Amino acid sequence: MKIKKTTIPCLLVPFLLIGCSSVGLDKGDYYGRLEGVELGMLKEDFKQMFPESIPQAAKLYSNGSVEVLEVSYEYYAFMPTGNRERNAWTGMEGQPQWFYFFNGTLRKFGDPGDWPTEPDLIIETRKR
Repeated sequence: MKIKKTTIPCLLVPFLLIGCSSVGLDKGDYYGRLEGVELGMLKEDFKQMFPESIPQAAKLYSNGSVEVLEVSYEYYAFMPTGNRERNAWTGMEGQPQWFYFFNGTLRKFGDPGDWPTEPDLIIETRKR
């Protein structure tokens, strides 16, 4: 069987493009949109700014509900930074950000690990 010299590169190009594709927002785009985020804003307004946000958690309490939305952004890092969301082939690192809504209004946001492990206690204490 005879293979042309151009066959192998033509087959590799789609795999390279898929491997370099991005799954999150560009870091600059994320920070540009983040400037419009304000504590107390409605979840509907937030979803218009970040339509790619995905739900991560929700819980119903006697005095309301908590919903957590995630928005991820990506950036290129020449050397590994220790980020567990790193693609070793492309050097792209992802950074998820969580946005907490209580009764449909934004109460806090930041990295997923920024908050204590007992969020129920925080919500119950602050609401009293």
